Amino acid sequence: MQALENSNQRMYQQAENILAQVAKSKQPLPEYYREAVNELIVVPEKEDPRKVCRYEYLRASNSYIADQLVPLLQQHIESLSGEKFVLFKDKCNAKNPGGGAFEPHQDVIAYDKFAPNYHITVAIFLDQSTLKNGCLHFPLNYRDDLRGLDLKNVTTRAGILPVLPSEKSAEKNGNICQQVTELINWQALEAKPGDIVIFDSYVPHFSFENNSKYPRRAMFFTFNAAADGDYYEQYYQMKHREFDNPAFHIATPTSHSEVV
Repeated sequence: MQALENSNQRMYQQAENILAQVAKSKQPLPEYYREAVNELIVVPEKEDPRKVCRYEYLRASNSYIADQLVPLLQQHIESLSGEKFVLFKDKCNAKNPGGGAFEPHQDVIAYDKFAPNYHITVAIFLDQSTLKNGCLHFPLNYRDDLRGLDLKNVTTRAGILPVLPSEKSAEKNGNICQQVTELINWQALEAKPGDIVIFDSYVPHFSFENNSKYPRRAMFFTFNAAADGDYYEQYYQMKHREFDNPAFHIATPTSHSEVV
């Protein structure tokens, strides 16, 4: 955890420096990232362009994560699943005091430009995660809650899983439709620093605003089965080129001009 904290502090400082540099130059972030194709990706809060909401491309930006943490997580997933997995994407949600809510969503709808249709994410908490600072909420059993609804079902390596109806507007892009959200029996998941949560890309989840004086930082490492291909660099090359595409910013407290 100390090594991870040190790595995170360096990347967070890098993220703040990028936002300060862009603000000073008045260069739009999408334009900056079309040129800085190997740089850490940082997304600001909707309410404050200098405040870090999220940063991504962690493995490519930090040697500890690349050489030690990601292989450790791969081994853990492989011991649980019985097959080899490779890193698909990675990020840290900073969730600073006053940080916005991440609305109810499924991660899989943000990944539909790529071949894998099943992913496993490991969330690692760097801070105490509480109701007050915006802990994650997961369903107790969303498939039971939504049984009988006419949902789109997808055949995955983990069986048939539902894709829930979601909003397509710029303001609510990727949010699970309110009528469906209200049918789900949610539970708050409070956590301690060093705790991990493992979930697949079909499991709905959300978090409220951070109404405390303390951050709620969590890193998310998403993997896909190696048999489906290795898309990490392709994913982030596309994300650098299309930084402002809302398809890459599902249910996040950020501002984007395009509409899917």
